[in-house]
Amino acid sequence: MSHVLDSVDRQIIRVLQRDGRTSHVETARQVGVSEATVRKRLEQLLSTRVIRITAMPNASRVGFSTIAFMTLSMDLASVGRIAEEIARFPEVRTVHLTSGGSELIVEAWFMSSEELLHFMTQHLGGIAGIKRMAISHVMRTIKDGSGWIL
Repeated sequence: MSHVLDSVDRQIIRVLQRDGRTSHVETARQVGVSEATVRKRLEQLLSTRVIRITAMPNASRVGFSTIAFMTLSMDLASVGRIAEEIARFPEVRTVHLTSGGSELIVEAWFMSSEELLHFMTQHLGGIAGIKRMAISHVMRTIKDGSGWIL
């Protein structure tokens, strides 16, 4: 079920997207509403999982020098099982069911190319049903999702 955001919700979210540590009082000042309104709106947005507040590490600065996107093909009957299995690996950041040339796109972070090779051969290689895999090694990130503002 989708949640309809009004302009106050959107403004609160934008403030927190710029700095997730902004206090309720400061958010209220920037949005032009009371602190109680901000507190109630945030409780609602968090409890309905419209937003979550989290820290986003900079991959290269915390030692993850190897980022890879993997496209995987498999029988459609296996997609759900394989997607769930891949999603459980701690290296995996995102798993997307897709249309087009492959069924899944996976983003994963590694400390080295050796770790990526181990992941491909030992982890993905051990999952029954994967027919084809292509790996794209990220050379440089120009823009990541952390800069997106609602």
